[in-house]
Amino acid sequence: MMRVVFWLILLAVLVVAFALVLKADHGAVLILFPPWRVEISLALAVALLLASHVLFYVAIRLMRTALRLPRDIRAWRERRRRDLAEGELQRAVGALLAGEASHALKLARQAWARTQAPLATLVGARAALDLGEVDAARGLLADLQTEVGELNAARQALERALAKPSGQDAGVLQRSATPASDAQGVGPL
Repeated sequence: MMRVVFWLILLAVLVVAFALVLKADHGAVLILFPPWRVEISLALAVALLLASHVLFYVAIRLMRTALRLPRDIRAWRERRRRDLAEGELQRAVGALLAGEASHALKLARQAWARTQAPLATLVGARAALDLGEVDAARGLLADLQTEVGELNAARQALERALAKPSGQDAGVLQRSATPASDAQGVGPL
């Protein structure tokens, strides 16, 4: 804000100085374009020159902004799509951790539809497995390609859980039921 005020004050000082210099000088500008002859004061000629420069600058900026508008709108839509997918994925993880597997599966599928994020596929597969929908979990994991080590480990853990006979999968996410007195040095996260 101070920068704008500074430039406005500087511009006002320059305009006043320019007006004082041109008031003392009674020069004229003669423009010849046969058969016409135009004679204007130096102050008017300089003012017209500055005004034409400003108008040309504004026109170029407007044209540049108009030409960049489609790219900016595409970028904004991509950011918005990514933000929505990230929000859905966060809610899917929260729902999965809260034990709401059907809601987690729905949100994970919505997030995957927006960004094809591997984490959305893993959350969806885990939720499908918790719901007992083994075929849906296998379908989600079928085309999953992960390069990130942690995601790869999670995919492999889900594939191992899918390979187990049904009934043995009930405890994949559940910890063993050991009393708190047996835990040595393990505290809350």
